[in-house]
Amino acid sequence: MFQCETKERSRARLVVIADDITGAFDTGVQFSKRGASVRVVIGSQLSEEHAITDVLVINAETRHLTADNAYRETYRIASIVNAWQIPYLYIKTDSGLRGNIGPAIKAVLDATHEEFAAFAPAYPDTNRITRDGCQWADGLLLQNSVYGIDLFEPVRTSRVSDLLTPYGLHVCECKAPCQFSAGTATVAVFDAECNEDFHCIAQLLKEEGRLRITAGCAAFAAALPSYLGLPDSLTDIPKVYPPLMIMCGSLNPVTRCQFEYGERRGYKRVILSRKQLLDENYLDSEACRIWLQSLAEVLFSHRTLMLDTGLDMPKDEPEDDLEETRVRISCRLGALLARLLSMREAKGYTPMIIGGDTLMGFLTQLENPSIKLEGEVSAGVVMFSIVFQGQPLQMLSKSGGFGSRTLLSDVLCEKVAER
Repeated sequence: MFQCETKERSRARLVVIADDITGAFDTGVQFSKRGASVRVVIGSQLSEEHAITDVLVINAETRHLTADNAYRETYRIASIVNAWQIPYLYIKTDSGLRGNIGPAIKAVLDATHEEFAAFAPAYPDTNRITRDGCQWADGLLLQNSVYGIDLFEPVRTSRVSDLLTPYGLHVCECKAPCQFSAGTATVAVFDAECNEDFHCIAQLLKEEGRLRITAGCAAFAAALPSYLGLPDSLTDIPKVYPPLMIMCGSLNPVTRCQFEYGERRGYKRVILSRKQLLDENYLDSEACRIWLQSLAEVLFSHRTLMLDTGLDMPKDEPEDDLEETRVRISCRLGALLARLLSMREAKGYTPMIIGGDTLMGFLTQLENPSIKLEGEVSAGVVMFSIVFQGQPLQMLSKSGGFGSRTLLSDVLCEKVAER
């Protein structure tokens, strides 16, 4: 169980069901940074005691499951929390429309016996908007953007309704203010091109009494606290202390551009070999010991260190092999980061993990980690703290597809504080 605590309250007002851990973090932090108590738990470890908080965020880990399995797991989780009579449920989705969005929304509606969900998938702060029922990224229709060539989850459509109607969901494309069409299992898909649009949507839903089931990414969640009766007073933006130690498991072109820019800024980029990523015995080898010794020299210089898979696996590789490789790499990256953070030369570094699989790979190296969400450094970049080898450690996380190419230097230059 990953537990994020501030003050405790009697019972959660909101449950967030996320399909991966970075989504759980960047959505949960929208509430914690406004003064709400937040707990983040893994769906498989869910128990009623976790609901003693303002907001319970559940990492369902359904991003890479089949549609049927994602439906079953989301239905199971939603059925449990529905029995606890928690007033509001939020289905956290990817703003790049990856993952099992239709099955997740369908599962929550079925489990709660509700017939309406409001879905606003835009994230304007990261240049992802919804216009006329279609998703756009960086000025391109989603299927023509970097999401259309994603290695594991290429997005084939830009129309949001295409992800919902195959699962028996009736879709109403809306722009607030609007009137909702009637229909069994209706999903209202809202246009949104700026953050103010989310407040208009939330106000409309409140007036209509339709806030029970909502869905979207962190941006829509950020507009909801006051409408759901949650604390809504912003706290200070957390400070980032340089240098960074970045472990990246994402193959997203957005992250690649960020690393290339960082390299030009003078950050040290280390590309891991396939042996380092896939050999089960590598961590215990003499080669690993020598490699870590070479990195110690970089760490001693206090340069920002970027560790990259450097992989560009062929798309014609069998799907089962790709999935197995993904899991093995995320576990190995997590173990490598834990090994690096154990080195005395790493003291003073702020670790940053890019990619939800890699973040899970690291957290599984820890025994029952207790996590505190500290705040959002910039859109999609979350600071959290854990206890590592008996000492408090602040870390950053972000999804692979978030941010401009200057994001790493922006985090360091604009949010830096001297120790």
